[in-house]
Amino acid sequence: MLKKYDFYVRLFVVLLAMIQPYIIYQVYEGLSAISLVWGTILEPLFIVTNALTSYYLFSTKNWEFPALCLLLLTAFSLATFPITHNVIAIIFFLSVFYPLYKTKRFKFVLWMYPIAIPIGYFWGVFWAETWGIVLLCIYHLCFIIYRKFLYNKRNKV
Repeated sequence: MLKKYDFYVRLFVVLLAMIQPYIIYQVYEGLSAISLVWGTILEPLFIVTNALTSYYLFSTKNWEFPALCLLLLTAFSLATFPITHNVIAIIFFLSVFYPLYKTKRFKFVLWMYPIAIPIGYFWGVFWAETWGIVLLCIYHLCFIIYRKFLYNKRNKV
């Protein structure tokens, strides 16, 4: 059941996560990975966005493990713990296949997600991460809008 402001909070988190890579790109065009914002003026944006996204994912069925991975990759900065951070980041980006596979709706995201690999090869890690993040945000945006539609339909709002 949706809480009173649940839809709007989730919508805010999804939209923030979706625009974060573009904000980073506008401020630091040359970064090769999103996590390189550590130690810059955008570090708080990175931490808050990932923390809010993790919080949202922890409350979504089948997304608990990716939520944990996202929280851990935020805790282990790329600058201080490069190997740990990169391993957790890879696990995060791979772990989302499970919930995307398990869902009955919005399968197009599952099939488009692996396109991040050639994007990373030809245009770099930053754009591969951005592709993956935007697709995950599109999935969750569709999911929360669908849930809101069902809620309104059942409650005749």
